[in-house]
Amino acid sequence: MRKLLLSVVVTALALLSSPVALAHGEIVSTSPEQYTNAAPIPTQVWIQFDGNLQTLDGQAINTIDVVDSTGLTVSFGDPVIEGGKITTKLSGQSAPGVFTVNYRIVSEDGHPVEGSYTFNASPDYSATPIATTSAPKAKSSLNIGGAVMIFFLAVFGIGLLVKRKNEKK
Repeated sequence: MRKLLLSVVVTALALLSSPVALAHGEIVSTSPEQYTNAAPIPTQVWIQFDGNLQTLDGQAINTIDVVDSTGLTVSFGDPVIEGGKITTKLSGQSAPGVFTVNYRIVSEDGHPVEGSYTFNASPDYSATPIATTSAPKAKSSLNIGGAVMIFFLAVFGIGLLVKRKNEKK
């Protein structure tokens, strides 16, 4: 019985403690970056995701729209998809101020991801260069469900061992 319990616990630990792959299309970098001041007003906007974007011929499943401070959509044309990057062009008629980038993509695991971010743009902002990339977010290898299961299996196993020891006395 003891060997069987030990085998079950070891197998459960091995299966449940392995990391879970979460590939829901997280943003790695953007241009312009969120909350930055861009000068001059950009002619294109792009978002790089941590995995390839799915594409279907003839269907727009990945979208990116840019809205200027007056509420006018200033992105035009079909977005360009290259691996994990989606790019759109902006019209030269954009009003300076806060721009909102709205996106909806389908990540490589098939899950749709949508969101938005903002940046400021004006020809009058200082000409200091603005970084257009950011470091990738660290992916967590912690499996919370596995950790909880391991805890309960350990408590159960210890309880059985204590019970057997008390029965032999």
